[in-house]
Amino acid sequence: MREIMEASVVIILKRCESIPTAENYIGVDKGALTLARSGKRMLLAIGDFDSVEESDLSCIKEYSDAFIELNTIKDDTDGEAAVMYAIGKGYQKIHLYGGLGGRVDHAMINLRLVSRFPETVYLHDENNFIYSLGEGIHSIGKRDYTYISFFTEDESIITLEGMKYPLTNQKLTNKDTYTTSNEILEEMGIVTVHTGKVTVIQSKDA
Repeated sequence: MREIMEASVVIILKRCESIPTAENYIGVDKGALTLARSGKRMLLAIGDFDSVEESDLSCIKEYSDAFIELNTIKDDTDGEAAVMYAIGKGYQKIHLYGGLGGRVDHAMINLRLVSRFPETVYLHDENNFIYSLGEGIHSIGKRDYTYISFFTEDESIITLEGMKYPLTNQKLTNKDTYTTSNEILEEMGIVTVHTGKVTVIQSKDA
C-alpha cells in the first residue's frame, strides 16, 4: 500500500479493506468504525451511520476529534459531505479509499467528485488509481500499474508522450473510447491537457 504524504487527508469509506499510512484521516460511516477498530485517530467521523450499530458509535467517537451525524434524508452522499468538509478545511490532496466496488450510483458520485476537483480528489482501490487533470503539462509516474486510460465529460485536447499509443493535439470527447488501455513505456509519461480536463485511470489486472 502506497504511503500518502504531503498536506493531504485520507478519507476512509465503508468498503475500504486496507488502510494506507497517513497523517490525517476522515472516517465516513462504517469507514470510521474501520479506522477506530484499527486504532487510527480521525480528524472527523462523519455520516448518517446507518450501516453502524448504535453500540459502535462510542468507539468511533473515542477515536475522532470531531463527530458529525448527518440526517439520513439529504441531497448528498456521506462521502461527498466528507470531501466538501476537507476542501473547506483547506486540504489540497484528498484521497478516497473504499469508494468503488459497491453500489454503482455511489461509485458514480465518487467519480464525479474526481472530475469536479482536478488534481485534488483521488480515488483508490486495489487495482485502480483515478484522478483528473486540468490544463497544463503533467508528468505521470507508471508506479505499479499496467494501463492508463483517459476520459472527458465534455471535450478536451490532449497530447500523450512516452506512451505506447502517443497522441498529438488530439481532440477527445465524451463519446470517445479509443483512449483506454494505453501504457506508459518507461517510468514516466507526459500528458499535456491543452484545453478542458481529463479523468485518468491507472489500472492493473486483478
